Amino acid sequence: MKKPKKILIFIDLEIILRHFIANKTFKELNKEFNLIYVFNQDRYDFKKDDIVKNNIDRRKIRTTALPRKRMGRWFYLYLVTVLRQQVGKKNFRSRINMEFSRLGKRNVYLALIAGLPVIYSIFRYFFIKIMGIHPDINDIIKKEKPDLIIHPSILQGYFINDLLRNYYKNKKSIPLIFLMNSWDNPSQKAFCTGSPTKLVVWGEQTKKYAIQYMKVNPKDIECFGAAQFEIYKKKTPYNKEQLSSIFKADKNKKTILYAGAGNGKYEPVYLQLLDNYISEGYLPNCQIIYRPHPWRGGLAKGEKDFFSMNFKNIIMDPTMEDYYRQVIKEPRGVFLTDYKNSRDLMALIDAVISPLSTMLLESILNGKPILMFFPEKEKGRGYSTEEVHFSEFLDLDIINKCFSESQFLNSCQQLYKQINDKNVSSKLKKSSIYFLTPSKISYGKQLKNLVKKYL
Repeated sequence: MKKPKKILIFIDLEIILRHFIANKTFKELNKEFNLIYVFNQDRYDFKKDDIVKNNIDRRKIRTTALPRKRMGRWFYLYLVTVLRQQVGKKNFRSRINMEFSRLGKRNVYLALIAGLPVIYSIFRYFFIKIMGIHPDINDIIKKEKPDLIIHPSILQGYFINDLLRNYYKNKKSIPLIFLMNSWDNPSQKAFCTGSPTKLVVWGEQTKKYAIQYMKVNPKDIECFGAAQFEIYKKKTPYNKEQLSSIFKADKNKKTILYAGAGNGKYEPVYLQLLDNYISEGYLPNCQIIYRPHPWRGGLAKGEKDFFSMNFKNIIMDPTMEDYYRQVIKEPRGVFLTDYKNSRDLMALIDAVISPLSTMLLESILNGKPILMFFPEKEKGRGYSTEEVHFSEFLDLDIINKCFSESQFLNSCQQLYKQINDKNVSSKLKKSSIYFLTPSKISYGKQLKNLVKKYL
């Protein structure tokens, strides 16, 4: 019997597990190819992760030990490259302001100088030469002899530069496929050591940004939609009454989801306003389900504990309650929520209030009226509406927007009016096509079809 071709799948970040392993993205590939998973064991022990233990045969696991310090060194070249590729483009101002706030103006200006044409060529050449390729990457590829390599990635991290350098060292003989993980990746990142055989993005928007900001050749880009949103292609197995019971909601009321932000400082203020609006009849027969952000961290200075506020019309998503109670006492890293819970919650609710997050895309994908909410006083403390992937979403006429407390009531009432409006729902779903390329074929099958072109 003919031996199946071997594929190495490199995973360096915990968030990739939820978006590509828990949802069995590589199931189709596994039917035909020999998949070997390579995890970088540095600050996170992938071998002990439940998602890994439940989905991957330990005999299929290999490890590397690239140190975080090495990734930090690569950051210098990355920063210089990403800034030089953003100069003169729409995203530049928001990016430069973000880097000013976290790195200081002096360091940013030095990076801009290093990005000047002649200086950059010299700087990049010697930087790459000094960094070389980590021996763990060379050794594992030499030992395993893969026929193809896949790297699901935020397009930055432990593996990306060493994989690209190895790809070029081997004269591109081993096809290298990158799968983008997050909405902002193509508009905020840069390839500074080469470009892969194929970059798989979500849709036309991110394809445009990969070309514009990352300088990827259009023929080397594929649009598959988002792997983590595959769950929305399958309807929830529960009816309205069952869903109401699961989320402890009143089945007879209109339900609005309030999606939390990474920085939750302002959330109690607006949740209290929503509670008042409902009690005062501005949003009749309505209830709010508050879903804390899975990366929110502890309580900010001056932020009140949700459970101390005794809301009359607001409940917390029960699937997030234990996490919230734990994290406000002892802040920890990323919480990997189950997308099945997200799918079921989206089936229950009638509309969404969301900060700048992928929840915006999940809402329009499901045809749920959306209020894009970003208080101006929070500007500069994290995401910005000037970031191009958000600003294009903001340009959609069919979505509601709110940027200040004075607009909040009117915006919420406008959102409320759109509930159960089939015309609005249809327009929202149509708008999602630009951001997430639709396909009846699963992400996994699309990936398998792509791989078979090379093997």
